[in-house]
Formats: sequence, C-alpha cells, structure tokens
Amino acid sequence: MKRLIGLIICTLLLCSMSGLAYNITTEEDKTTINDDVPIWEFADSWRYDIGRLFLQLNQSGQFIKLDLSLDNLLTNVVGVTSTSYEMSISGNIAGIFDYDDGSGTTLGGILFMTRVSGDLQIRQSDLAAEEAIIVIKSIALLLEHPLPLPIPIPVPLTITITIIQETPRPLIDFPLFDGKIGIIPETDLITSIKVESIALKILHIFIPDIPEEIIIEQNVTLPMLLYSATQEEITVSGVNYTAYNINFYEGLLGSIYYAPTAGNYIKALADISTPEIIFSVNGELTETTYK
Repeated sequence: MKRLIGLIICTLLLCSMSGLAYNITTEEDKTTINDDVPIWEFADSWRYDIGRLFLQLNQSGQFIKLDLSLDNLLTNVVGVTSTSYEMSISGNIAGIFDYDDGSGTTLGGILFMTRVSGDLQIRQSDLAAEEAIIVIKSIALLLEHPLPLPIPIPVPLTITITIIQETPRPLIDFPLFDGKIGIIPETDLITSIKVESIALKILHIFIPDIPEEIIIEQNVTLPMLLYSATQEEITVSGVNYTAYNINFYEGLLGSIYYAPTAGNYIKALADISTPEIIFSVNGELTETTYK
C-alpha cells in the first residue's frame, strides 16, 4: 500500500512539474541554450485530459489495482509571491478499483461522482513543487466487499494527501536545448494520507479488523533517473507545438513533452511493468491561457 501511495504521489508531482535534475553539457551544447524557466502570471491556467491512468501493485500476497480516467484536470495560478506561485487544481475522476489484503479481506468497485481538488506551492526560480495538498471526494460503489450482502454498497470517501519536499527539486532543469542529457537525483518526500468515510466506521462495527479511518505517514524516496531532451514537432488537441520530448531511460519508462509556448507539459506517455508494479499513463493538454 505504501509503495502505491509513492507511485500516486509521483503521478500527482509529474502533473505539477516536481523533482531536480542536473544536466550534462559540452562547450558546443552551451551555444544552443535558448529555452529558460517560463514566467507564469496570475490566472494562467492549463487544462488536461488523462485518458488512462492505470496502477497495479503486487506485494507479499496482496494487490491493489486502479484503472482511472481524469477529465478536465485544471491547474491555474491563484497567487504570486516574491518567490513562489500558488496553484489550485481541480477535476473529475472515473474508474474502477480492486484491493485484496492477502488475508481474506477484499474490496472492489466503481468510482463515480468523484472530484479532485488541491493546492500547490511552486518555486518561481525552477518550478520545483515545494508543497501539495490534494483532496479527493468520491462516491465508491462497492461491488465486492466483506459484508455478506449480495448488493452493491455506495460508500462516500474523502482522501486527503499532503506532500512536502524537504529539498524542493524540479523534474528537469532549465534552460532546455535540443540534445540535452540530464540526471534527476534521488530525493525524499514527507507524505501523509488520510482516508475518511462513514462507511468505514459502519464496517468497523461488523468487522473490527477494518479501521474506522486510515492514516498513513511516511517518507517516500524517488529514485535517480536519467533523461534526454529532444526537440520535436507535435500536435496536441489540434494545436501544433515545438516541444521537448523528455525521454527517460532511453524510452524504457516513456516520455513527457514540454512546450515553451505553453509554458508547461503538454503530453505524457509512460508504461512500466515489473513483477511488483504495473503503471501506465496517457494524457495531454487540452487548452491553456498561458501566453
């Protein structure tokens, strides 16, 4: 469960441009540098559609699986200080989930009427995410549950996720140029997640092994990654961009695309499959007010 939380946090941070990179350059490379850190202004916004976000964790006989889509995921600048941008996020979530704790307790069902909202603090100098508070409110229809009832059970859920970077680090380092190679060093996040539901309290009455609420606090280590940046022409939601394909581990982990004219990421395509974790994301920018 903890590793899944770390993976979700990595996905949320990817959407908000978090992590730190060191670049490797030559004297010839330095003459091609031309795309520096974008300057955001109050009310700048970016809207995304995540067609599919699939997560599955297998560990010690237990697994949890989420197959989701995120509609109209909006990020916008709601405040500007001398050093940081204050950002808000909001959007819709739909999908299915399945969980087995390996000892006989199973939960599974459909997420609907689900909204995500949150606040981010982004450092102006390099777009490092310093802090994030994410709130997910959902009605989950349990199709599989430990109660001896042959009918689906609607369950209201509130999930609050807090993420703090001890040493804020951006996902890539600026300025960017065609052919750039970089290293994202390992970094630690201080995280907490709280799941609240009246249904958990009721289930606890019948099944004491189910907690009344779930609270997890932990440090998450994001591993070191290698990347390369290649300039490409790409069309996203009918708009043509000159963008940088940020390619991780020579494509083994997939790519994200950053466009200077959009001032942000415009597309993500990533697939990871190991005996313990399966992860896939496919999403893109649908509109922006950035100029």
